[in-house]
Amino acid sequence: MTKYARVFGFLAGSCLWLLALLAIPAISYAQNANDGFDPNASSTVLALAVQPDGKTIVGGSFTTIAGQTRSRLARLNADGSLDGSFATTNVDSTVQVIAVQADGRIVIGGAFAQVGAYLRNHIARLNADGSVDTAFDPNASGTVNALALQPNGKLVLGGQFTSLSPNGGGALIRNRIARLDADGSVDTAFDPNASGAVYALALQPDGKMLLGGGFTSLSPNGGSALTRNHIARLNADGSVDNAFDPSANFAVFALALQLDGKLVLGGQFTALSPNGGSAIARNAIARLNTNGSVDPAFDPKANNSVFALALQPDGKLVLSGDLTTLSPNGGVAITRNRIARLNTDGSVDAMFNPSASAGVYALALQPDGKMLMGGSFVSLSPNGGSAITRNRIARLNADGSADTVLNPNANNYIFALAVQPDGKLVLGGGFTALSPNGGGAIIRNHIARLNADGSLDMTFDPNANSVVIAVALQPDGKLLLGGNFTSLSPNGGPAVMRNRLVRLNADGSLDTAFNPNPDAAVSALALQPDGKVLMGGNFNSLSPNGGGAISRNHIARLNADGTVDMTFNPNANDVVIALALQPDGKLVLGGYFTSLSPNGGGPIARSRIARLNTDGSVDAIFNPNPNAPVSALALQLDGKLLLGGNFTSLSPNGGSAVTRNCIARLNDDGSLDTAFNPNVDSSVFALALQPDGKLLLGGNFTSLSPNGGGSVLRNHIARLNADGSVDTAFDPNANGDVYALALQADGKLVMGGNFTVMGALTRNNLARLSTPEASLQSVNIVGYSNGASAITWNRAGAGPELALPPQLLFSLAGSTYGAVGTMQRINNGWRYSGFVPPLNQNFYLRTRGQVSSGEYNGSGGLIESTVQVYLSGNDGIFANGFD
Repeated sequence: MTKYARVFGFLAGSCLWLLALLAIPAISYAQNANDGFDPNASSTVLALAVQPDGKTIVGGSFTTIAGQTRSRLARLNADGSLDGSFATTNVDSTVQVIAVQADGRIVIGGAFAQVGAYLRNHIARLNADGSVDTAFDPNASGTVNALALQPNGKLVLGGQFTSLSPNGGGALIRNRIARLDADGSVDTAFDPNASGAVYALALQPDGKMLLGGGFTSLSPNGGSALTRNHIARLNADGSVDNAFDPSANFAVFALALQLDGKLVLGGQFTALSPNGGSAIARNAIARLNTNGSVDPAFDPKANNSVFALALQPDGKLVLSGDLTTLSPNGGVAITRNRIARLNTDGSVDAMFNPSASAGVYALALQPDGKMLMGGSFVSLSPNGGSAITRNRIARLNADGSADTVLNPNANNYIFALAVQPDGKLVLGGGFTALSPNGGGAIIRNHIARLNADGSLDMTFDPNANSVVIAVALQPDGKLLLGGNFTSLSPNGGPAVMRNRLVRLNADGSLDTAFNPNPDAAVSALALQPDGKVLMGGNFNSLSPNGGGAISRNHIARLNADGTVDMTFNPNANDVVIALALQPDGKLVLGGYFTSLSPNGGGPIARSRIARLNTDGSVDAIFNPNPNAPVSALALQLDGKLLLGGNFTSLSPNGGSAVTRNCIARLNDDGSLDTAFNPNVDSSVFALALQPDGKLLLGGNFTSLSPNGGGSVLRNHIARLNADGSVDTAFDPNANGDVYALALQADGKLVMGGNFTVMGALTRNNLARLSTPEASLQSVNIVGYSNGASAITWNRAGAGPELALPPQLLFSLAGSTYGAVGTMQRINNGWRYSGFVPPLNQNFYLRTRGQVSSGEYNGSGGLIESTVQVYLSGNDGIFANGFD
């Protein structure tokens, strides 16, 4: 048996490095309602490196960044603020490349001669806290442009140097490329000896090394010169791979190695002549097969130099530099100013157009899928929109829009929030207009969708005639809306009757085949994995598709087509406003009821909370018995259940009353978790769990007194540690009720309610907070035995916890996905065992999970992660760099 692990991760700029997702202790920081990413560097940014904890190291020629003095090197938190724990290590000249070691130490290269108080010529290593590693001093004679970390701890550097004098010793000739041992000494067995500058390095899984630059020959280990024009491949010992000779006619600045072994190169070349053959036109970007021949199907044809490349996990490629157009495969020129994204066939991704005002020289992909970019630009005009100031560093959403401040400015309260996998946000409530970012009012009656950058999605206008209370996103992209409306007029069309529950297509048009027709308000929705829909509210009957009324008191289950599931009738005696579906199919409901009479049987006392079996019968062992309504539910993945409301005590299973003010945590059997007592002074309306175990709560409270301690002021929004204590670093301080919460995939927190101020900024009824903590995730293949493998989805940090176990999906082409199965909980994530991967071809894996959101946690969204995978094998044993 061969064991292996691969993280489908990052390729950025002219340097390749692997960042594994590490288990990192949670650290709390302040939060910011001015939630856009805008570090504002004073001069060019040339290097970016994302650490495993989500922090970003920035290098260049700047002297200020994030409002503070930092000479050419800084570390940013996930929200773009300066990391105060990183030493102020000023560098005297340009930092051009950064690499993060597995132990957290940071190697920098460039044109500098001093780092902090230490002389360091062109290369230095910093400790994880930013202080200079005094034991490491390779002392290069010229600029270092590229770094590549080998798995054995050795470091390869490329640049314009001709010698190194480690730790003050004598000079060792090394022309433009060298390999260092972990202590900074020169590896004397490795001397490729390039005739000109080396600008880019990339390591193959088999130990071979790719290099690009301005060289025209190499003379390994003092041997004769071998012609290699601007691109070469070395064997592990530094000798030239004689079978690989693409021969570019001008410089190569960037390399990106695909999972299938193909190599993308960017530069200023206009042709390649592989292995001495005829010249093949390729302008600034090309893709090579593993033998160095040109991939004839890939010809994006940039009109100017390409300086950086970044492969996304889904196989798409982002390129940047000084280009302004691409003409793929001889087609018409497509404007893309300095940055573009290509599909796997080399065509331009029409949905991605950030449009920078000047050169983009560095790219780095975050674990949440957002893209960091650095260069000399001072503004972006994403997707043809107005210019947005971004000085030399910016972060892009998946659609190419800039990561900007969210301020939709709703004119009335918001109850429902649902996050889409594409980063869009659906909101519902009592509003009738939004005025995004201080603009003019745009009519949106009770339901709207925002783009990832916070702008209004102008293509989506379902136009409900009354309040929307709950929204649930289906895996197929359709949307369920619940509330108190009786009709919708999508996109300005005629009114169509839909009483309190409707299903919309992804574009906001009505799904005409779905009409359950409840007789009163729907407050909560939950989707079962089999496509059935659970609904709670104030209704007493449903009349699907104009048929006769079917009695269903306050709780019902629908088939996927909107008809009533006749096998499920829990029959609550009062309103149900909260639902939580367990992984075993059982359903927890909260509300105002005091009994249930399932399937026509006698009443069973259950005060404000109950758990139902899959057939709608009452779970006899679960009876927490709070003394007042339960309005929010959140299920922890250890089986414990969080509940919020306006109760002041619980009497589990007929026992004595135990004081719990407005929030409590239950064990799986309904007994009270006695170690958890946040003690909130007024109602809790919404809960949101993070993967690190922290809990967000919104309501109309103003203080908490955890575990009988002193009162801690928290106005309407708070975050608790896993033990129920207050997170002292989190205090957005809303001036009115917070009804709804939703955590985005990137870790930002969206809040809806009836407030006008959040985080000391004007925010009418909707706000979004950024935090310095990053949202971390990766999809990995972790084991192989007898033809089968395991897939994990590791999740940590500030993103949303999943409401149910996620689904693993598979596609050969990356278009249509089929279900593989349900993943199972593991430490720090999820796992699917028994997946049989195809070998020697590209394929795609997608993980998809439901997240709970909105008032009463009655809404729900989806998050996804998609990766392209290529596994090469020999008799079932992988040979593509697995351990």
